[in-house]
Amino acid sequence: MTNPSDVPQPEQPGAQPPASNVPPAGYQPPQGYQQPPSYQATGQGYGQAGQPGYAAPMGAANNAPPAGLGYTAPARNTFGLDFNNIGERISNTQGAPQQLVISYWLWIAAAALGVVLSVVSMFTITNALGGLMVGAGITALIISVVFAAFYVFIAIRLKEGARWARLVLSILGGLALISFLLQLTTGNLNFIGSAVAAAAAVLMWLPQSQEHFKS
Repeated sequence: MTNPSDVPQPEQPGAQPPASNVPPAGYQPPQGYQQPPSYQATGQGYGQAGQPGYAAPMGAANNAPPAGLGYTAPARNTFGLDFNNIGERISNTQGAPQQLVISYWLWIAAAALGVVLSVVSMFTITNALGGLMVGAGITALIISVVFAAFYVFIAIRLKEGARWARLVLSILGGLALISFLLQLTTGNLNFIGSAVAAAAAVLMWLPQSQEHFKS
């Protein structure tokens, strides 16, 4: 037996057709009508990089290098070890605030002083104690060169706005201050380099320098 509810009912006069998201053929939107953002292919947040309306992914702006640098720098949160344009990365300070530029060159000076004072100490010890200490002096010189290269690289990343580089140099600056106080009491010539490094650490935290590390 057939259920009456299964029998198709005739269409009632005046009945509304079922709702549909597809407009009828030939439909033209009213003048001035704009599609919602979710349907715009190149709207804000939906376009492609380099096109109008493109919005960078959340967090990308904070990772970008500071604006105004005179060369292409690595992103802030990367290690950034790249030797392709190392000469320009060392010499070009364009886009960095004056206080940070001074801090940067003080870090470079501290690195150079470390090597120079190691050479002086090596010859001083050799003349005082003879050839027995030549090997130790050469070893100390090699270590100072390695540390100097490390200082220079971290200082470059500091100038390029890397927040992690400022944190590393802050730790090194604190150690330099402690070394400075100890070296003053012993008359060690390395106190000069320690004083320069401590001054550089202070300058990179001044208000003008801090703007370089903000998004």
